Amino acid sequence: MKKYRVIIWGMGSVGRYAVKMIQGKKSLDLVGAIDTDPMKTGRDAGELFGFPSTGVIISDDIDQVLELEADVVLLYLPTIYEKGNMRPSGYRPMAENICRALKAKKNVLTPLPTYHLHKTAPAIYEMINQCAIENGVTFVQQGIFPGLYNPYLPVVLASMAGRVDRVIITGGEDDANNASPWVRVFGYGKDPAQFNSQRLKDIITSYYGPTVMEIADRVGIEYDEYVEEHEIFTAEVEMNPPWGPVKPGSISAHLFSMRCLRDGQEVTGFHFVHKVCHELQPNPPISDTISIEGEPNIKINIQGMLRSAEPFASSAAPSVNLIPQCVEAPAGIIDALDLPASKPVR
Repeated sequence: MKKYRVIIWGMGSVGRYAVKMIQGKKSLDLVGAIDTDPMKTGRDAGELFGFPSTGVIISDDIDQVLELEADVVLLYLPTIYEKGNMRPSGYRPMAENICRALKAKKNVLTPLPTYHLHKTAPAIYEMINQCAIENGVTFVQQGIFPGLYNPYLPVVLASMAGRVDRVIITGGEDDANNASPWVRVFGYGKDPAQFNSQRLKDIITSYYGPTVMEIADRVGIEYDEYVEEHEIFTAEVEMNPPWGPVKPGSISAHLFSMRCLRDGQEVTGFHFVHKVCHELQPNPPISDTISIEGEPNIKINIQGMLRSAEPFASSAAPSVNLIPQCVEAPAGIIDALDLPASKPVR
């Protein structure tokens, strides 16, 4: 059995579950771990999370770890932008980190929103693609919310239809127990009149939005307009998630809608809810569905993708399971949809 040597760059919630997976796989060997948090550096990558020892010590010396003998870097860093530009054209800081690993001649897998860049940010696409080609390695972005849910699964499901007219995806997440620092961006518990909703809209829609463009391109649906919408919901009752109170009238939920239109009609769409305490306030509803209209009509409901126990499993697992395909792929940017179908690594 071939063994793949893995470096994890970013030891947060997604990195944690990647460590757990790797420890259970005979074909994977964790050889390096990177994080700049002083509370994590110098600690064993497994023991940090209460797992068995890996023998790998987390380091903040990025270049030293990247020089280790390894086949792939799993890149789980936060999304970062150029100052004042939270659209895909502002992804250069992320691209620079990706290229840092590629220049060390490591293949890279990531859930960062660097997909469909040839349409949304051609300069960033060329930067990453050329770097990968010059260094003989592959870069793969695995998908959005989480892992391969979008746009991967809708495109694969659409292959079951003889004709595809519309593809609509819905999703949602209850952030009440999400301890990740980035959750602060949603402003839960704040006065909506004093909240920078445009900044949040740019962050989320630039991350999720290109999925609907890629689906349209992949399944052959023509569109003449792309639009984004954001609606804020306020609490009707007091809610008390672990990180603080959400009082009536304060922000409790957001609905983001990203759509491709043809003649004013939605032909592909992604409608996503971020909220807190869904059991106390069910509006707006949360459902993870993929609906394909055509011949035949297909609708898939997915349950259990985000659970209170191991909520980041489905974010980490697609990248870990794609390691063999990524390592064996040609140099350059390769979309997950253009790789052989992933299967659980052993």
